[in-house]
Amino acid sequence: MRRAYDLLEKNPMIVALSGWGLLFLALYWKVLVGGNVFVFIDASRFFFPMWKWGSEVLRQGIIPLWNPDVQFGAPYLADPQTACAYPLIGIFYTWLSPINAFSALIIVHHFWCVVGTWVWMREQDFSAKASFGASLIFGFSLHVICSAWTPVALITISWLPWVLTGALRVHARKKRAFLWLSFAWAMQLSAGYPVLVYLTGLAMLGHLAWKSLREKGVNSFEKFTWLLPLTGSVAIAVLYNLVWGLPFLEYFQNSNYQSGAHRTEDLSWGHLGTFLDPFISGHPLDGKNPGIDYWVGTYFVGLPTIFLLVWGIWKGSYRKNSLALWIVFLVLSLGWTLRIGGWLKSFLPGYSLVIHSGFWLSLVLLWVAALTMEVMEEVVGTEERFKWRWTLLVLLLYGGTWALKSPYFPIFYWCSGVFLAFVPWVTSSKGRAWTLLGSLLLSLGPAAWSMDTTLDRSYYERPPEYLSRLDKPGRFFFSPITIARGVHLQGKDRVDAYEGAKEDLYPNWPLAYGREEVPVYNTMQLKGPSIWTFRAFQYSLQESRMALDYLGLRYIFGAAHFSGLRKIEAGDQVTIYENPSASAKWFSVTRALSAAPDVEDDLGLISRKNIDLGTTCFVLGADQADRYSKRDVIEKERNADRVDLLALGKGRALIISSETEAPGWKARVDGKDRPIELINHAFRGVRVQEGESRIELRYEPRSFRLGLFLCLLVTGFWTTALLTFAKN
Repeated sequence: MRRAYDLLEKNPMIVALSGWGLLFLALYWKVLVGGNVFVFIDASRFFFPMWKWGSEVLRQGIIPLWNPDVQFGAPYLADPQTACAYPLIGIFYTWLSPINAFSALIIVHHFWCVVGTWVWMREQDFSAKASFGASLIFGFSLHVICSAWTPVALITISWLPWVLTGALRVHARKKRAFLWLSFAWAMQLSAGYPVLVYLTGLAMLGHLAWKSLREKGVNSFEKFTWLLPLTGSVAIAVLYNLVWGLPFLEYFQNSNYQSGAHRTEDLSWGHLGTFLDPFISGHPLDGKNPGIDYWVGTYFVGLPTIFLLVWGIWKGSYRKNSLALWIVFLVLSLGWTLRIGGWLKSFLPGYSLVIHSGFWLSLVLLWVAALTMEVMEEVVGTEERFKWRWTLLVLLLYGGTWALKSPYFPIFYWCSGVFLAFVPWVTSSKGRAWTLLGSLLLSLGPAAWSMDTTLDRSYYERPPEYLSRLDKPGRFFFSPITIARGVHLQGKDRVDAYEGAKEDLYPNWPLAYGREEVPVYNTMQLKGPSIWTFRAFQYSLQESRMALDYLGLRYIFGAAHFSGLRKIEAGDQVTIYENPSASAKWFSVTRALSAAPDVEDDLGLISRKNIDLGTTCFVLGADQADRYSKRDVIEKERNADRVDLLALGKGRALIISSETEAPGWKARVDGKDRPIELINHAFRGVRVQEGESRIELRYEPRSFRLGLFLCLLVTGFWTTALLTFAKN
């Protein structure tokens, strides 16, 4: 042990990498050598199928700007959670299979988070042992472990310590600090969870302001000169991310993201109990707890961490990081419980988008790691003994809330407490450091290892059995009850629940196997088609049945009471029906009526007049309301961002669709530009004149082209700066 400690002091990074490697092998051995894959919560029901879809489009040499296979067509690149501007997603999915790329992204970024915590601590002149301890506390906290359930959250969190490291270097006026910070912040912003980047910025400002106010011998102006390079780095990071940011802003007001500010999900006083007992309300894998709140509702950082935090408060040990700032983060993490979150939303720009107060958890726990290790350095570096009665008090609280009842290796937790209790009796500083780190591992390790959220890779490799029976083209439609069942898994155990959900094709799974779906779950949804679809089914059975045909809904999952549907044999949880009369995505109508200002008026007219949506549509503009000739429409070619049609027949025609109309879609008819018509308040249509037949539709948003130019400009700046520094 002594030789290992000496080695840590002489070659700290090598020893730290070896330690992390062993811990990651122990934590992820089922994935690294056992062939398992991550499946829990949104990992399998959103990110795996969505990224697999995007990677397959990219392999065709097409940038996936638009996803025609989800909803009735929706932006792909513009959705922050697809993280299209994050380089490693494209690189991993190019080099590796979708399953291996998905697993690699999670493990690599968890490792990156651990290494980043070490670098951030070293930047603050912490010792190697304290930096290693902080990397364990933050990197193996249940908050970070469970962030793998929402991979973009884990990727975003993994860049948090790197961004803070860049900020410290800017504050210290070091060379290349601006380059470091701009790149780290750009990567964090592109990772897919912008609200965490926003909170990182608030925390960074607070931390640097605190450090500046504590500086002595520096005039007031010079104390805050870091604001200029900090602002510049923000500008560079934002410019890089305009490749998806500009398209996102283009759709924001007309998407479900716009209503995010009206939702809040706050933590309670009870969540603070997870500091001592992470499973105070049950383990997320025991089948009783859905677990969705764990990455934004669990404060667990291990028994020794809490003890050292209390010890440091009692001794007043904190100098390198602000205890007051940590308390602010802790209070904000409770949100409306203390009413401060609501107060901030009333005046702080952008804070209304912080719908989960638990989004503060990564900052709360990173600061806990730093504060705790500052105390550990004081404890192991002096001959002063602990007041062991404090240890016993914490042990009693801890044992009463968890260790006596926990089914997850309670012996290890008691061993952790015993290690901690014996620290005062260890005479050498090296011995005390190793005893504390050992106690920390025994406390954090079993909780982390109990989170086995993986299944055999065949879970992704083997298509759901039902797909072989659903052999006709067309959209899959999920009833609200079916979607609710997919969100709240059911089964006799975890494997049974996930296998059942897979076989029932819960939302987003069809995308992983080349099929189209119309669920309303966890993706960027445009309001027009969602509103039209929801309201169209609020009238008579006859109108709802006609809407099924018009929308091209071939397979209906869940209870359906319409005539003309064919029941398909299905599982115990869901029944599937085939709609034989589902329309093609593009077809010709013979009559167009002038659309009313509100979609409800037109839907009411359809119900009262028994208007056939197969022959009649509503078009924006009274001058377009007219009679048209019937054409036979053939879809010649299609990919993510393009549709080529052939309209056979004579006379002036109106070709309409059940595909979403959105900014960026352009039409050409026989090589000539033609405006796209807004059909039925939400969908696309094109007019064809006598003698015309070839229709080309392209998705070419100007916002993307401008954003791509700025992104490439920033990339060129980084490359040039890096080469210049390398030469010098």
